[in-house]
Amino acid sequence: METGTLIESTAVPPSHLNLAGVLRIPAVRQVLSLIGVAGAVAAGFAVVLWSQTPQFTQLYSDMSTAEAAEVAEALQSADIDYKMAGNGSVMVAESQLHDARLQLASMGLPQGASAGMDLMQEQSSFGVSQFMESARYQHALEAELARTIASIGSVREARVHLALPKQTAFIRDNKGASASVLLQLFGGRVLESDQASAIVHLVASSVPNLVTSDVTLIDQHGRLLSAGDEQAAGAQAATQFKYSRRLEETYKQRIEDLLTPLVGAGRIRAEVVADIDFTYTEETRESFDPARAVVRSEQVSEDQTTGVAALVGGIPGALSNQPPEATGVDSSAVASESQQVEPKNSSRSSVRNYEVDRTIRHTRPHSGAIRKLSVAVLIDDTPVADEQTQSALTDQDLARYTSLVKEAVGFDEERGDSVVVLNETFLAEAPLEEAPPPALWERPELRDIAKQVLGAILVLVIAFGVVRPMLRGVVAGGSGASGEYLGRAGEFPGGTESAQLGGGGTAALAGPNYDEKVAAAKNITGNDPARVAQVVKKWVSADE
Repeated sequence: METGTLIESTAVPPSHLNLAGVLRIPAVRQVLSLIGVAGAVAAGFAVVLWSQTPQFTQLYSDMSTAEAAEVAEALQSADIDYKMAGNGSVMVAESQLHDARLQLASMGLPQGASAGMDLMQEQSSFGVSQFMESARYQHALEAELARTIASIGSVREARVHLALPKQTAFIRDNKGASASVLLQLFGGRVLESDQASAIVHLVASSVPNLVTSDVTLIDQHGRLLSAGDEQAAGAQAATQFKYSRRLEETYKQRIEDLLTPLVGAGRIRAEVVADIDFTYTEETRESFDPARAVVRSEQVSEDQTTGVAALVGGIPGALSNQPPEATGVDSSAVASESQQVEPKNSSRSSVRNYEVDRTIRHTRPHSGAIRKLSVAVLIDDTPVADEQTQSALTDQDLARYTSLVKEAVGFDEERGDSVVVLNETFLAEAPLEEAPPPALWERPELRDIAKQVLGAILVLVIAFGVVRPMLRGVVAGGSGASGEYLGRAGEFPGGTESAQLGGGGTAALAGPNYDEKVAAAKNITGNDPARVAQVVKKWVSADE
């Protein structure tokens, strides 16, 4: 029996309204069910998106705002997922990390705070004054030096300031150039003295008329890293220490390579201490060799008187020019006698200048001469054939090994070298425990899979645990509205009560239980018996 007659009751006071009654209205319940279904579907979509979101890792960090903007624009143009983090960091998916770096490297990103010599090409134009060209060149040189210094491992960022005075021929004493360098070091890292010296020499070698003493190097904390002579002394000490360590390691490696084939791998320990003299000695020596004299110049003077004219003498004058008086001596005899007489007057002088052989020698021996070597070698016992026991070395074996060590290091007894070879039993090393394998949730390749599986489980739970019951409630609420029921007064909004008797209606009221129907029918019968009689009459006529 179906009927569409709607029985409206009299108005009731608003005080009878309550939330439970509103929620029991079929239309309200259907709307709430639809809202719940929509929320569940949205949550399912959110879970799916979360499970499909890749794991992000850091691409670059500590970038300026301009650099981060350039990198973000390049990643967006390359269709690479990214997100920005604090402190100028850019995050990309782990699967696209290498592709992103290759893409940015091909585009020359990140460029850094300065463009270097590229600035000269980008800003080149006609009609630029000489002052602007000089300023651009100086700025580009500073940027290039900063980029070069920043490539050092401990340096995160560098800034270089150059003071280049104008060189002119009208000034007698031209001032030299100077430079100051500010370094931003990575956290927890320290710049060694030799590295600071290398940076100072790098800047000084890159700028004309710049010496190392005019280069100032400081860090981000304001500490002076270049101290002139102290820095040079520190660099020299570091160089000497490295030379000593390298020499000792060389001797140590020689000993181990020589004795390892005889005693076995891991059964020898060697240490070498080298006392090296790093003093510089200059010697200038001048020597003469008289046996290797060479005549440089010679002067000879010789006087000799010969003939009869040598017997003539006297004071020139009248008496000496007179002929001699006759003495009765035969003149021919005198002439023959004068011919037999030889002159006795002869003089000879000679002056010789010799060039004596002279040698000047300037000697400056190379520093780093070995003054003394101290060698200590420790050898383990020799294993027996069964490899369960070991036997000590004999004195002959020790003497033989000592001789080999001396030959390997160039033993010099006059120099005071010492070599000690001992035989001791080495303690067995405890086997290293194998590192436990990482847990499943710590493996990177399984995290994404677990994430997707968890997302699928959540979607199924939402679909079958939330959405499906809500859809059933909506369908059941629509079909349960048909039938015969009576509404109680005070359970309807607006102070009115209505009931739909019979099936086929679409009123937004949920069917009350049997007791409620009976109470409602009694109430309606007492308030409006005429209308109840009319309804019953219609039922009887419908059954006929």
